[in-house]
Amino acid sequence: MKKHSLLKTLLIIILIIMIASWFIPITEVTDGAFTESNSASIGLFNIADYFSESIQLFCNVSIFVLVVGGFYGVLHKIPQYRVLLDKIVDGFAGREWIFMIVIGVIFSLLTAMAGISVPLLFMFPFVISVILLMGYDKMTAALLTVGSVISGLIGTVFCNSGLVGSGFTYASLTTVPNIFEQFGVEGGSFGAADNFAFKIVLLVLSLSIVLINTILYARKHQDKKHLVKGYFIPDEVVVDGKQKIMPIAIIFDVTLLVLTLSFISWNLFGITFFEDITKNFINPRSGDFINGLYGSINTILGVSIDNVFGAWNLVQAALTVLLASYLISFIYKKTFNSYLTDFVEGVKKAFMPALLICISFTIMIMAVESPMQLTILKGILDLDSGISVIPMVLVALLYCLFIVDPFFGVAQAASYIGTVVAANTIGLTALIWQTMYGIAMFVSPVSIILLATLSYLEISYTSWLKSIWKILLELMFVVLIIMFVF
Repeated sequence: MKKHSLLKTLLIIILIIMIASWFIPITEVTDGAFTESNSASIGLFNIADYFSESIQLFCNVSIFVLVVGGFYGVLHKIPQYRVLLDKIVDGFAGREWIFMIVIGVIFSLLTAMAGISVPLLFMFPFVISVILLMGYDKMTAALLTVGSVISGLIGTVFCNSGLVGSGFTYASLTTVPNIFEQFGVEGGSFGAADNFAFKIVLLVLSLSIVLINTILYARKHQDKKHLVKGYFIPDEVVVDGKQKIMPIAIIFDVTLLVLTLSFISWNLFGITFFEDITKNFINPRSGDFINGLYGSINTILGVSIDNVFGAWNLVQAALTVLLASYLISFIYKKTFNSYLTDFVEGVKKAFMPALLICISFTIMIMAVESPMQLTILKGILDLDSGISVIPMVLVALLYCLFIVDPFFGVAQAASYIGTVVAANTIGLTALIWQTMYGIAMFVSPVSIILLATLSYLEISYTSWLKSIWKILLELMFVVLIIMFVF
């Protein structure tokens, strides 16, 4: 990869938006008609302010990425981790495609059912190491990890929290119709579980497209004699029977389980078990021993109702990964100084992905603060025709390309959407925005999942585009067919 190509790509986007803001006026929808106002010019000091704002509002995402980097910095210095990876590779020898399918299904289901696309970055370095040890190239690893999560975004079924896990109460893809009601769309109803069949079909078809293309690509690029070298793969160790891998496997699985349970929107299913448990820790009902024990534990943990499973954000997720990293280090008898050294080394490796994510949020804030999209897109919009699939698809896709959080994209376009969406078409509109957001995150240079993965694997953005354009077209074709059937 050309040095800092991803960073250069983002800086070019910032420069283009800044220059465009000097000449392109802002367009708003007033009483069903377009109204242009003066441009909202962006200067250098504005960009600095936006970058600062992105850190203040969305630092949770970068912190999580840094902690995950530290976690693997610790793992890479423990010989048993390499032994675990080798055992997995040997177990799937000759059947590597099964491993890809299993990972693809897990990632897509967790994204679609729990909305944990960003928390899944916890698993990415592990999966990438296995794929590379199987003899595949870095692009195969990127296609499998990013593609599986994207298929889950396209087919999102249940999610009641912000998909980036930033901890704000933003409407998710499955609840965006709530925003429409603020802009003149009255009547009708649309819940997170509506259009279930269409979402499942989208999930299955998009995942199938990703996995088939990934496996076909992988078969052409497998070379077990010349493995990819670098930080992605821990040093090889001599097996002497002392490498006990079970503690790593258990802690790894438990951490993933905790992250999964903590981000699933249990309230959508009417499940109050985790909320009841949390409330009991916060306010024990009596003075007996067990409730006193709850109180003692809560004194240490500092649990509040905001920490209930189903309402976590990336701060709690990062703390969980941090504790897991130290527990592994402690079990394998590493000194605390050694743990800190290894953790910091991992954080350094994750610095560039974390920085790129901050810049991607900066670009989003620029797009929100200087909304030029309607001015650019109004030529394809027909305010009198009601909802039409193609125009709405184009609007949703072009909005989401540079707005990494789906809520902001919908909020920005809501003034237009409110003029064309009738109550009985809210479901279709929400489905369009959901699928277009997923597709945009597969190709957008500001996509968090994509940026983190490409940066970690040192893959250039242009190389990614050359590898995925066929998959992108196939996904668009399937999505459009579903929309017209809807």
